[in-house]
Amino acid sequence: MEVAEKDTDAGGLKSTPVNLRVGWMTVGILSLLTVLSVLDRSLLTLMVDPVMADLDLTETQMGALLGFAFGLFFFLGALPIGWALDRFSRPLVIWIGVTVWSIGTIGCGVAQSFSTFFASRAMVGSGEAVMGPGAQSLLPEFFPPEKLGFAFSVFSLSSSIGAGAAFAIGGLAGTLIDPRGIHEVFGLLDLRGWQLIFLMVGVPGLLMAFLIFLVPDPRRTKTTRTESTNYFDYFRLAKRYWRFLLPHHLGLLFTAGIAVAMVTWSPAFYQRVHGLSVGEVGAAMGVALTLGTVVALPIHARIVDRLYAKGKLDIHLRYMALSVLVAAPLAIATYAVSSVTLSLILFCLSKAFMCVYLSLPFVILQIVMPSNLRAKAASIVLVLNGILTLGLAPVLVAVVTEAMGGPQMVGYSLMICAAVLLPLSAFTLWFALKPVRAILTGKMEEGELPDASALALAAH
Repeated sequence: MEVAEKDTDAGGLKSTPVNLRVGWMTVGILSLLTVLSVLDRSLLTLMVDPVMADLDLTETQMGALLGFAFGLFFFLGALPIGWALDRFSRPLVIWIGVTVWSIGTIGCGVAQSFSTFFASRAMVGSGEAVMGPGAQSLLPEFFPPEKLGFAFSVFSLSSSIGAGAAFAIGGLAGTLIDPRGIHEVFGLLDLRGWQLIFLMVGVPGLLMAFLIFLVPDPRRTKTTRTESTNYFDYFRLAKRYWRFLLPHHLGLLFTAGIAVAMVTWSPAFYQRVHGLSVGEVGAAMGVALTLGTVVALPIHARIVDRLYAKGKLDIHLRYMALSVLVAAPLAIATYAVSSVTLSLILFCLSKAFMCVYLSLPFVILQIVMPSNLRAKAASIVLVLNGILTLGLAPVLVAVVTEAMGGPQMVGYSLMICAAVLLPLSAFTLWFALKPVRAILTGKMEEGELPDASALALAAH
């Protein structure tokens, strides 16, 4: 389905000529590769004990493999990947990333020591850093701004689906292949079961990586391959747009922080306070978390796309601010009610409103950014999100819990964090509304359009 270039009501911006069939094919391929990435990164969590036993690892060493080896290189890799995506062929850069993490997964399967396993996990992390910035750079090329929210929400679901698929596929593989047993491969090799599982997951990735070459790489602005391909250009633009970017980033990080904290510490809450077993918590939270996000996120995106098409230029951030305000009392009540069933329902509902952070702020960021700086903008957010949310948010809850009296107070700690961070997110997002309208209409506060804004508008 070809969509010709046409004027929209959204501030006089023009929708880019796109082929929606190619666009949805791109969403499908990127989503499939994202599911693969989540499977590869999560596989080790299911193989902890056999890997520790065979490689004679300590708890600290395994913790380093699960977190530090992957996380550090995931975030370090984001910056050079963002530069490469804006400078070279995006499908080629994504192919390299998928190939690198697949080789890393294979490396985990043949590792014979902590150091080689660490290096392999680092390859997995650095390769997987390509998916977020790559998708954010490519998708705006195939969807006009008024349709981008829904497309991005569908792609964003791949992470949630991938987490479920990782446990399902990994669990099935662990059932069919004893991770601790010895298995003969083609009469040539004897491998431990966990090694064979890593190889079975890693090798197909080398072939699936070639799917990305089905995605065309639309021509970007003329400056993309010359001067505007480094982070100095991004930071010059960020300096002009700081009134939009600062509250945008803070609002996103506050919501992401409490979302991560709730997922991290809610299992402990249900075990300590409500007495559920590990198996009961896993099943109940898995359903509540997935259902709330999978059902709600596309609905939110559809509503926002329609309002944006009608000229509501700040709707992505305005809608997110209102959604997190609705989520706040639901999140607080999750840890206040005495019924475990009601608590899980409230948890699901809070996630249904909170999940907008997975899509809407990234969509408006890519609408604002010129095409040759999109991946860099996404990479910066990825690094900040990793450090301030994945790194600090769970620690914040732990500190508050300890300050309030110990492990049984984790529910109160989560209540306090939700009561502070979600309204704070809405408050900071409100400061980005006027600047984003000014950028998209070309009417800055001084009454004239800066050069960077002209670049952003030309990209659309």
